[in-house]
Amino acid sequence: MKKVLSLVLTLCLMLTMCFAAVGEAEEPVTINLWHRWSSSTEQALLNVIAGFEATHPNIHVEVTAKSGEYFALLQSMIADAAAGNDLPDVFVGGYNLLNYIATELKPTAVDQLAPSQEALDALYANFKPGMLELSQYDGVQVGLPYAVSIMPMYINMDLFTKAGLTEADIPTTWDEVAKVAAIITEKTDAIGVQIHNMEDAWADQALVFSNGGQLLTADKQRCDFTNEGALEAISMWQNLYTNGYASALSSSEIQSSFTSGNVAIYCTSIMSINTILNYSDFPVKVCKTPAFEGHDLALPSGGAALISFTQDDAKKAAVWEFLNYAAGEGMQGWAEESGYLCPTDIELELNEYMQAAYDCLPYAVTWECWPGGSIGMEIDRMWINARNEILWEGADVNETLSALEEECNTMLEMS
Repeated sequence: MKKVLSLVLTLCLMLTMCFAAVGEAEEPVTINLWHRWSSSTEQALLNVIAGFEATHPNIHVEVTAKSGEYFALLQSMIADAAAGNDLPDVFVGGYNLLNYIATELKPTAVDQLAPSQEALDALYANFKPGMLELSQYDGVQVGLPYAVSIMPMYINMDLFTKAGLTEADIPTTWDEVAKVAAIITEKTDAIGVQIHNMEDAWADQALVFSNGGQLLTADKQRCDFTNEGALEAISMWQNLYTNGYASALSSSEIQSSFTSGNVAIYCTSIMSINTILNYSDFPVKVCKTPAFEGHDLALPSGGAALISFTQDDAKKAAVWEFLNYAAGEGMQGWAEESGYLCPTDIELELNEYMQAAYDCLPYAVTWECWPGGSIGMEIDRMWINARNEILWEGADVNETLSALEEECNTMLEMS
């Protein structure tokens, strides 16, 4: 009898320990996520999070939204950390800021989140060729590619018709853009062409790279703004303003002008497709961005990666589950609703607008980061200021970029 009682007590104790272990393993975990999106893109992300929480009831995702650009989001996060708060468990970081994030903020690499090499390999197997490289720095997978954008060309077909133009006249080179813009400007009251000019060098790189130029030396350690390809590309952009084919507007003003029917040709991110279609009451055509004569098209991949800073083991496990869901089950809805291109191999039914963007993917190249860590952030600001002086104020291209190159390289040498 005593042996039976002892056995029963032992079994009860073991069951209690098992239940306790299960309870501990299923202890609710909250991870926080910072992003910069708004409108339909933000809603697409929230839908993904809602789906994740429904399938992972013990993980809650606390969202912090900072509407604006990736640079502004990063600045806000740094200020929050300076106030004594932890860096986010998941941060939506722009590919162009990867250098600074990797060298200055010490993120938790994706392989440090994975429970095993097999699990890591299975996650990576989801991605299209070349996509994982978007969020790598110095051989480390700093984050997981999530939002991918490319720069197609949007056409207001009503303005083309008013100017006596047809689909056959849609330009395929920048020389043709200038000719079409001249016709639009002459025969309508509209602006001929506008190019994405947000507070980053994304479209700038697309123009320079597509003209065979570069903005950095081959070793990526110094600035090179005075090579022929760069000078010619920026001069072409300036000429669109000088000739009256483009107007000095902010990025938000450009988009509003296009959807209002006042711009004929607009080169910007595919991520804007939903807003453009929702607010335009004219037929829109989406086409491949023009190339420069004699050069291959090269379009930097915009967008952002999911980057983690967590050091807590329980949160690492939760972040890993979120990354797997975002790249797996949650990717379908994200790709269909956000306007961004899908970095994974899932099959999508594409409309004519998104198909045009995916047709640009073979021309995708890495969105280059400025060197120098925190100095690179300052170089970014200086480049944008110089670009705007060239485009909007007519500053001399050679003189402005020569002076900027010298100043930026001096800063890098002194660091």
